[in-house]
Amino acid sequence: MSERRVPLEVTGMSCANCAATIEESVASLDGVSSVDVNYATDEGTVAYDPEAVTLAEIHKAVADAGYEAATETVTVGITGMSCANCAETNEAALLETQGVVDADVNFATDEASVTYNPAAASPADIYDAIERAGYTPVREDEGQKGDGESSGDRQAAARNEEIRHQRKLTLFGAALSVPLLGMLAGHLFAPAWMETAFAGVPLGWVAFALATPVQVVLGRQYYENSYKALVRNRTANMDVLIALGSSTAYLYSVARLLGFPGEGIYFDTAALILVFITLGNYLEARSKGQASEAIRSLLEMEAETATLVETEDGDTVEREVALEDVEVGDRLKVRPGEKVPTDGVVVEGESAVDESMVTGESVPVGKGPDDEVIGSTVNQNGVLVVEATKVGSETAIQQIVQRVKDAQSRQPEIQNVADRVSAYFVPAVIVNALFWGSVWYAFPDVLAGLVSGLPLWGLAAGGPATVGAFEFAVVVFASAVLIACPCALGLATPAATMVGTAIGARNGVLFEGGDILERVRDVDTVVFDKTGTLTRGEMELTDVVALPATDGGRWRPRARTDRGVRPRSRRERRIGKRTPAGRGHRRGRPRPRHRRRESDGVRERARSRRESDDSPRPGPRGQPEADGRQRRQPRARSRRDGQARTGGQDGDARRTGGRRQ
Repeated sequence: MSERRVPLEVTGMSCANCAATIEESVASLDGVSSVDVNYATDEGTVAYDPEAVTLAEIHKAVADAGYEAATETVTVGITGMSCANCAETNEAALLETQGVVDADVNFATDEASVTYNPAAASPADIYDAIERAGYTPVREDEGQKGDGESSGDRQAAARNEEIRHQRKLTLFGAALSVPLLGMLAGHLFAPAWMETAFAGVPLGWVAFALATPVQVVLGRQYYENSYKALVRNRTANMDVLIALGSSTAYLYSVARLLGFPGEGIYFDTAALILVFITLGNYLEARSKGQASEAIRSLLEMEAETATLVETEDGDTVEREVALEDVEVGDRLKVRPGEKVPTDGVVVEGESAVDESMVTGESVPVGKGPDDEVIGSTVNQNGVLVVEATKVGSETAIQQIVQRVKDAQSRQPEIQNVADRVSAYFVPAVIVNALFWGSVWYAFPDVLAGLVSGLPLWGLAAGGPATVGAFEFAVVVFASAVLIACPCALGLATPAATMVGTAIGARNGVLFEGGDILERVRDVDTVVFDKTGTLTRGEMELTDVVALPATDGGRWRPRARTDRGVRPRSRRERRIGKRTPAGRGHRRGRPRPRHRRRESDGVRERARSRRESDDSPRPGPRGQPEADGRQRRQPRARSRRDGQARTGGQDGDARRTGGRRQ
């Protein structure tokens, strides 16, 4: 490979000595032929041999010298991968691209995280490298940025399209394979039936007519991927095994129909292999889509628009803008019930904000001027004017989303082992299948006698004595290849990591990576930093306390405290809305109108007190009333249906328990 020259953008230099320090550090690497760093322009150029040293090592040498070479990181969705070997192929193609510092391709999430030097490469170069490897990147071109569709949306659309495609293929193959299953049953239980004809056509040709469309339609993706793997990338993946096993059974059966000597045909095997593998692809694609729902559900918490407050010609003007158009320093109005568009600080207004989606605390937090608010939390009952301090990827919700993505792409140690093994897995399987097929063809009687002597073992298809040595060798070869097709070694670990981190995110537990998830099995103690973390996140009405009268026991018909209950404060009304008793009308009870708030019992008591001054008057809690009786404190306990069981005896206390906090 020829020598490469790569430009660098270096930050942190303050004098010419800094440039000399960087040159000395990079030049010490084997494979670097020349280094030129310019302090005045903060730029440099390095000539190196990519076979002896990598660009990542050059960047590390700059960092070791105490400076930083500029890099950018992009996440690219990839479609068409079928196994861990496909991920390794893409990763190798990306690392060979000039300007790419590091690349990590995750088969489970169908994504590549690429760190590149912006002075030497661009996202377009990354897309081209993936296409050269034989796969399809989910592009985010400049011309698509104005269509309102993000890269994540396009990746989700591509995944949904893949799910639909695999489902259609599975249904098509299953419809043609059901008759082949009947023929398979006839071959096992009524061999003579296979020699009969259907409408004048031998059943062998009927099986050929059913299996051929399956081989062409379902097998096309495996044959195309095998060609790309073997010819373009000079590697072998799971598609190679599938294509080998299925085509072996199909071509041998065609040869038998054309007069090749043998005992049986295997069109049913060739078709069912493809149907079951395609069904597995469909289930795999669907599980990936379900696991990615955690990230999409987090993103759906964001507000889509914001109300921007501006001053024009001395007048305050409000206009609705897209969330992407909000910049740091913009003032945004947040009305009751709306989501806070982005992280910021309150400059006007007072309200309470439900921050349970971030903190887990069910009680809304009071906010006023100079208080910080978190994007995507819900404003409760007041109007706030918020000045944006963080936007885009800097907001708390975006940081959480990025944490989940990083966790799904960060591999545990067992996955690194599986990836290393899978690189040699497919070639080893093919060599093993060829070896045993050759041995069975060369020494059929010896191996047949050995297998017959083993307990609980038998020879497939009756052994070489029944179907012939060559046909049995073909069966052995196809079986050895196909049994390894699902590649549980390379699939189970990344899939388990992805699903585990997604389930954790849905339940409010964020893992920093698959390696952390791997070590959870050793945890025997969990420490929580606050009691709010252990709540269910829902307020419940537990007690109703009648407060003392504020007029000294004298009756005032127009006073709102004449029922022994003071009006609720704004905070109490706010919390009351969150309790089952406070929102009972939402569960089927009609909301009473204002003129019907007082019960008949209260009206009767008020009327009787106006007619006679000798009526008992309520006294302070715990003190005797006018007639000398000890006043009872009513208490209530909430029930799951939103009704309250009141311990008091008077109708006022019961109404208090049902309607007040």
